[in-house]
Amino acid sequence: MQYQEPRLNFALSHRENRDMFDQKNFERGAVEAAIKIGALFLLAAWCIDIVRPFISPVVWAMILAVALNPLYVKLKQVVRHGGLAAVIIVLVLLTIILLPGVKVATSAVDSLTVLGHKIQQGSFDLPPPSDSIKEWPFVGEKLHHQWALAAADLERYLSSLASHVSDVAGKVIAMAAGLVGGLLVFCFSVIIAGVFLANGEKAVKGATLMASALAGSNGPYLTRLASNTIQSVAKGVLGVAVIQAALLSIGFFAVGVPGAALWSVLVLVLAIAQLPPLLVVLPIVIYIFNHESPVVATLFTVWSVLAGFSENLLKPLLLGRGVDVPMLVILVGSLGGMLLSGFVGLFLGAVVLAVSYRILMAWLELSVEAEQHTPD
Repeated sequence: MQYQEPRLNFALSHRENRDMFDQKNFERGAVEAAIKIGALFLLAAWCIDIVRPFISPVVWAMILAVALNPLYVKLKQVVRHGGLAAVIIVLVLLTIILLPGVKVATSAVDSLTVLGHKIQQGSFDLPPPSDSIKEWPFVGEKLHHQWALAAADLERYLSSLASHVSDVAGKVIAMAAGLVGGLLVFCFSVIIAGVFLANGEKAVKGATLMASALAGSNGPYLTRLASNTIQSVAKGVLGVAVIQAALLSIGFFAVGVPGAALWSVLVLVLAIAQLPPLLVVLPIVIYIFNHESPVVATLFTVWSVLAGFSENLLKPLLLGRGVDVPMLVILVGSLGGMLLSGFVGLFLGAVVLAVSYRILMAWLELSVEAEQHTPD
């Protein structure tokens, strides 16, 4: 018995030393792992900061490439060369974007400049309102009163609203700058989209592999679903909005509406956001009836109404059966995208949120089906 106590003490001491050694190894390994994870996190954050300015243009280029892929395939069969087909599509798109885009942007800047000079010099004459405005329900009397005050002494009226006018002016100038920046981003995205089109097979293969890694056997299905959603939203929502805004802007420029470029951009924003463009057109119609002949005003009104309701004809033609996406999703996506990324986000947000919604719904449906087919 007298020899067991030293042995027991030795065993306890050995165990304590081993526990301390294991504790130190664990602490050292935890510190090393934390350092490695922190270094990787900093590297990833640094990379994200570097590529952040290019995220929106590249994503928009991917959307354009998917939306234009059917046209690219048909053109490739005609010209017998994929690169040439991509170059033709890029040149045509740049021409379509730059010609009217530069016109609208320069007109918007010129309109703001001229309006600002006239207001500062006191040479801007606002015509008095028509008495028929008083008969409008709810807002007629108030609108007529405010319009009459502004027409009587515009400078004094604006000075009474100086804080509000300065805020609105700053927002308008920011919108004009965003329009020019958005135009440049569009051109950059179109060029990148051409590169994606020319390497379409590799891009599709890469997207399918990534989706398969994330969703397993459902990856190819989700990839096709995303592609179909992009094409449907691009044609049935964005395409309709652009055509509708173009038709209305033709009427604005034809009758010489002041600030026609700004009204055209506002109509485009409303059309993409799935709001009725007649919210903008109605005040312009009233203005035209007060400043043009009845014939011109009537023709402009008929043209505006037809262009405003052209959505009912264009959507079935361009959207077809398409993919079911609630209009609320498009509205939230377009407005949220515009607040986040400016003018380009107006287009980008609608498509991204629509694709995310459809993928989420498909994932839920696949999960329910998998549970139903699982044996008890």
